[in-house]
Amino acid sequence: MNDVREWPRMKWSLLFSILTVLTYGSFATYVCLATWFRTWMHADVMYVVDYDILVLISFCGCILLFTSIIGITGLILNSRPILAVYALLLWPALMSMLAIGYTSYKRHAYALDHKLSFFWSQYFTPLGRLLIQNSLHCCGFYSPLHDAVPSRRCFPRTGLPGCKSKLWRFERTQLATVWQTTFALVAVHLMNIVVSLLCANHVTETFGKGVMPRQYRLTKADVRQLEMQMRRPEYSRASSSLTFREDKR
Repeated sequence: MNDVREWPRMKWSLLFSILTVLTYGSFATYVCLATWFRTWMHADVMYVVDYDILVLISFCGCILLFTSIIGITGLILNSRPILAVYALLLWPALMSMLAIGYTSYKRHAYALDHKLSFFWSQYFTPLGRLLIQNSLHCCGFYSPLHDAVPSRRCFPRTGLPGCKSKLWRFERTQLATVWQTTFALVAVHLMNIVVSLLCANHVTETFGKGVMPRQYRLTKADVRQLEMQMRRPEYSRASSSLTFREDKR
């Protein structure tokens, strides 16, 4: 590892790019952990309704964190093969981000109310419905008499409204936030891919791998020939100058 003051511009650009990947990878992991452990309001709703998107975000966050760690390791060690692995891992991360954006946008844009009604009656378990009712303070889907899960607050004569309107507003806001944020980060991620392709091979100013080409390496025959020349130097012709000829004096 050389001195930081001697780092070339390519290395600084790659460092900034890797830190960017680490930033939004850490943010995605934080959001997932906060949702899995129910540390924010209405986390139960996202856990039940958008479970597939939550899994995709968790997978994407893990890939981004692992990729950034590989990149930092290769940058510190000035290892071009490790940085090549980093540049390669950015592509699965991009695919996972596109999967998140596409899934959330499709669910948000096309018949969200019909999908929620279908999910409530066909997919959600009684426990899932109860979590949604407790989180949104509602009862049943259309009304307390429609597919409601009885609880202390939810019963046929309760004054709580149905969950359709609250669930629709929550999902519309939540999904819009997810797909807009994801597609914005996709543009940043594409820039990071370009930076990795341009800069991963120039973390040092050394050309190539710093290894002598094969055609310039000494072979055993070359070493043996040099050894023979050192043992038996070639015959040198005597000088014809009279200055150093004692027999001519």
